[in-house]
Amino acid sequence: MASRVACRGGNTNSSGGVSVKILLLAEVSVEQVIGGAERVLRNEALGLAALGHHVELMTRAPEKASRGMIEVNGIREWRYPVSRTHEAAFVWSSIRQSVLCFDRLRTTEPLDVVIIHQSMAGLGPIVFRRHAASRWIYLCHSLAHEEYDTRQPPARSGLTGLRRNLNLHARRAVERAVISRCDRVVVLSQFMRQRAMKAHGISADRMGQIPGAVDPRTFVCTPNRRHAKTVLDLPPDRTVLFTVRNLVSRMGLENLLNALEMLVVARRDVLLVIGGEGPLRKQLHEDIRRKGLNDYVRLTGFIPEGQLTHYYQAADLVVVPSLQLEGFGLVIVEAMACGTPVLGTPIGAIPEILNQVHPILVADGTDGPSIARALERVLRHIQEPGEAARLARKGRELVEHRYNWSNHCADLVRLLEEPTPLRLAA
Repeated sequence: MASRVACRGGNTNSSGGVSVKILLLAEVSVEQVIGGAERVLRNEALGLAALGHHVELMTRAPEKASRGMIEVNGIREWRYPVSRTHEAAFVWSSIRQSVLCFDRLRTTEPLDVVIIHQSMAGLGPIVFRRHAASRWIYLCHSLAHEEYDTRQPPARSGLTGLRRNLNLHARRAVERAVISRCDRVVVLSQFMRQRAMKAHGISADRMGQIPGAVDPRTFVCTPNRRHAKTVLDLPPDRTVLFTVRNLVSRMGLENLLNALEMLVVARRDVLLVIGGEGPLRKQLHEDIRRKGLNDYVRLTGFIPEGQLTHYYQAADLVVVPSLQLEGFGLVIVEAMACGTPVLGTPIGAIPEILNQVHPILVADGTDGPSIARALERVLRHIQEPGEAARLARKGRELVEHRYNWSNHCADLVRLLEEPTPLRLAA
């Protein structure tokens, strides 16, 4: 029957409410923030702890990890090893080692809530130790099988194609097994809400929508964009376009280069800065050379989180040219927090965010000509008196009032306090 979270310890947190013991399960570590998955995990853990709750992390150990436990800002991250010799060994060791680690952890930390960030990290504990916590929540960043599919190169043989299909079905089955046992499923956007409900047959009353977020104290506006360019050795008299992406096909970077090739015919003052690493790096280098864009594009490689703010502040426009998915788009709200306008394609959750600032910021399509037309339109718009400042102010206000980690974590706690929806036992 429906129930609320019962805190076994009965302690009171700093805000006067009941302190809940929360465990976050993930396949990534917060030791080094590489992308969005790590950023959401870390900031959610820190935000829940700041509200007075006792938070622990349990993660799959990175390949070269030497320690079974680390501590980040007072929050402990417990790690379990896995075998990477082949796929079957990886799955079996993930299940077995996660359950063993879960058992060791809960001997000293009775649990009220478990929040699963990736399905494989939660499969063993929720299947074999479901009784150990009062509430189980699945936070769906993106659908596991779709994320896997977008990262794979085209199959070059029947055997490769068969293996890929088996992996797709296995990931979908694992995620469904986890979701079917969770009390709630949380998504970061309306786009992901609809996609998750359709893929896994989740009823609407089990869904919770809590937007992704940014720390507005870390990502801040600059009073002098020209100075920010100089700090990064970027030419202060050029219009800087910036994007930071994993260098994989679904990010649409090839189409962005096509758009830039068209744009520089009329605007030779633009400079595109691409941050990130990935398997497309060599191809992008070749495309830049072949298109004659060496003077108009810089590939920076991986940008550490501590430097991201500087790049957003130096940019005149951030571009998100995604071809697929985009379950939320942390890059968008990070740039908005820095007072930089963002242009995006009409994919995933991108329009949900950008239309709140101005519809002009959403391109008509994902192809090169559509992005080129959108770039021309937006660059003209922000050169009109007061328009760049107006877009900057509107984006920053959205971050301060909605897209911040304080709101995200407060909404998550409110969801934990709601009655559990009635459902059939898994």
